[in-house]
Amino acid sequence: MDSGRLLNPIKPQISVLYVDDEPSLLEIGKLFLERKGNIAVTPAPSAEDALSILDTGTFDGVVSDYQMPGMDGIDLLREVRKLYGPLPFIIFTGKGREEVVIEALNSGADYYLQKGGAPKPQFAELENIIRHAVEKSQMARALEESEERYRTVVEDQSEMICWFDPDGVILFANEAFCRHFGVPGEEMVGRRFAPEIPLNERERLHAHFESLTPDHPVAHIDHRVIMPSGEVRWHGWTDRASFDAAGNLVRIQSVGRDISDHKRAEIEAVASRQRLKDVLDFLPDPTFAIDAEGKATLWNGEMERLTGVPAEAVIGQSECDAFIHPHGPVRPVLAEIVIGLAPKDATGRFTFTRWKGDSLLGEIEVTASDGSERVLWGLATPLWGHDGTIVGAIESLHDVTDLRASERTLHEANGLLEWMFDALPDIIGIMRPDRRIIRYNRAGYEALGVTHEEASGNPCYSLIGRSRPCEICATEMALKSGKPETIEKYVPELDMHLRCTSVPIFAPDGEVSLVVEQLSPIPERGVERHSEVGAPVVSPSRR
Repeated sequence: MDSGRLLNPIKPQISVLYVDDEPSLLEIGKLFLERKGNIAVTPAPSAEDALSILDTGTFDGVVSDYQMPGMDGIDLLREVRKLYGPLPFIIFTGKGREEVVIEALNSGADYYLQKGGAPKPQFAELENIIRHAVEKSQMARALEESEERYRTVVEDQSEMICWFDPDGVILFANEAFCRHFGVPGEEMVGRRFAPEIPLNERERLHAHFESLTPDHPVAHIDHRVIMPSGEVRWHGWTDRASFDAAGNLVRIQSVGRDISDHKRAEIEAVASRQRLKDVLDFLPDPTFAIDAEGKATLWNGEMERLTGVPAEAVIGQSECDAFIHPHGPVRPVLAEIVIGLAPKDATGRFTFTRWKGDSLLGEIEVTASDGSERVLWGLATPLWGHDGTIVGAIESLHDVTDLRASERTLHEANGLLEWMFDALPDIIGIMRPDRRIIRYNRAGYEALGVTHEEASGNPCYSLIGRSRPCEICATEMALKSGKPETIEKYVPELDMHLRCTSVPIFAPDGEVSLVVEQLSPIPERGVERHSEVGAPVVSPSRR
């Protein structure tokens, strides 16, 4: 690699049009200026020739004598300014009158240099002036092109962009900014402009701008703006301050956008969460929610009462189980299993669990904040996001301690009734209105010689070998009268005299739902059995 080329890059030649009506000066000037090879000189003997050459070529600058026949140097300068704009123009003349210098500079000359003295130092000074003027022009042109490119990019942005000085005077405003506030660009730039800010926002906005320093020149703020129509909208602005070498504020660039829709959605989301919290706090059951990472997001008042732990101590924390039953073994809550933060086989640590679609039901035993042992029934359901992914879960707990105690009491009572039912010596049968047996007591099964399975669902008369009901039947009579009925008869299949009492049981709708039949053996009354089979004695109904 050629390091010398990197340290001393070859600069492009400066192309200069040199205008003078004295051929000898043109020749001397060309020799001096081109001796180093970094300036290329094109001579022109008159202003008119110079304009013709400019029309056909491209030059970095013009050096012109002042006093020439026909069009003088200042006339040429004015024409060049008219046709070629800020092309560097240097008046190089023997005339040194003050009024000529003033006229030249007022007409747009970049420099004025008086001829005279030794040629070498004079043309060396002219060379420096040419180089400086051209470099200055090139820098100005590059800056202008850069700003134009920047303006083009900025104008195409949907964001509002503006620059303003410390006094609030707008230095630049893009189309989006002007359109948003309904002010044309030509009326916006060059004057103070500040949108109306609600009173309760002004102090915060002032503090925002005061916070911009050379060490911290960038800051963001969201605030409300009162539009010209009176509508209040939300804006979000990122401000970048520029400072000079002394640390003085020069200008601020603001890039902003209307975030009203976002703010409204944000406010509605907060309100929605508050409404949900209010609903959850109103629920009679302890209820909580977790996010996808297992951190608590909701903890209603009943959860506080159950656990003795306030919501602020739980929200944002993981492992909710530690708060629900701190005195027992740590195990995942149902909500954690539902969203996959705990394996499904973790359900084995619960008294009871059952999946119902995506939801999980379960039962746990916990020690409440008052030290009592409680049984809780839980239901956990996943919460879904707009994209169909699980964003959390909600779980409700219902205290079923009293219910479970009642169930145990009922089970014990039912066991006692079963024992008493089976201990009765008479035959007791429970049947439907169609006479199909639901069950007998132990005496009934023994007398009939059948099991529960053999009797259940079959007509009572079929159990003694008959194909149709008895001709005289207490159950039939009870179904018709709606009252308890009693008869006495001899049943040859059982070889027994029986007192048969049937009692109808009514459903809430007034229809008979069950019939309870009691068959009690009675002593024989000395009547021949064959006569009693055909004509059983019917006793008066027993109410």
